[in-house]
Amino acid sequence: MSLYRYLLKSVVAPVFMATTVFISLLFGLPKAHASETAVDQSINAVQQVHRSGAENQLKVDDLSVESRALYQEYQQVLRQAETTEAYNRQLSRLIDSQQEELTSMDRQIQSLEDTDRSLLPMLVRMVSTLEQFVAQDQPFLLDERQQRVARLQTLLDRADVSLAEKYRLILQAYQVEADYGRSLEAYEGEVSTEAGQRRVTFLRLGRVALYYQSANGKTGGLWLPDAQQWQALDGDENRVLKNAIAMARQQIVPELLNLPLPLPSAVSVSTEGDA
Repeated sequence: MSLYRYLLKSVVAPVFMATTVFISLLFGLPKAHASETAVDQSINAVQQVHRSGAENQLKVDDLSVESRALYQEYQQVLRQAETTEAYNRQLSRLIDSQQEELTSMDRQIQSLEDTDRSLLPMLVRMVSTLEQFVAQDQPFLLDERQQRVARLQTLLDRADVSLAEKYRLILQAYQVEADYGRSLEAYEGEVSTEAGQRRVTFLRLGRVALYYQSANGKTGGLWLPDAQQWQALDGDENRVLKNAIAMARQQIVPELLNLPLPLPSAVSVSTEGDA
């Protein structure tokens, strides 16, 4: 039942009926000669109708307030629904984006697995090449360099080290070997001579030449890569070598040195041919 019909039935109709009864009684008094009791009863009936109408009006007011409250609640729920729907749309787009990222990561992982399968044999070849290079190079810091290669060979078999870390350490070893060719270094070590093992001072001139000199500075030698042996130095060469060792240790200012150098293989062959 609508609010209009409710008001019509509950308020207007009783008032109209009571008014009609009152007028009928009022105009009918002269004809019917009604008593005062009848008039009082009519007045009481009208008052009762008015009280009933007032009570109904209060009910209508209460219903109006409740209706407004329900409407406001409905509006609030509607706004929350719109906000939730917008959030769900954004969340759906986020989930789609994350799914695309996961798919991309799966492809990258697959690509890395393929790269790993091809990278590991290359690392093995790099370590093997480095081992051969150290064996054929000038015999300076030989123990240190051979131990470095041995550590790399052990590293290749370790499952707890990533390929990236293995690759980094191998490149680092190559870098150390490359730096040897651009430096002058003096260090202590032992050398095999006709008199046996002797404690000497080595001088490395890049990768060009390797020398040794005894503690008293009277004997020394130059390494001949082709012959794989030491060539003795004379007195003048030993004096120059002593100065070179002091230069390497930054004990004297740099100066021009006149030291013998090993001849390359091609030069040796050409000289023998000319003779």
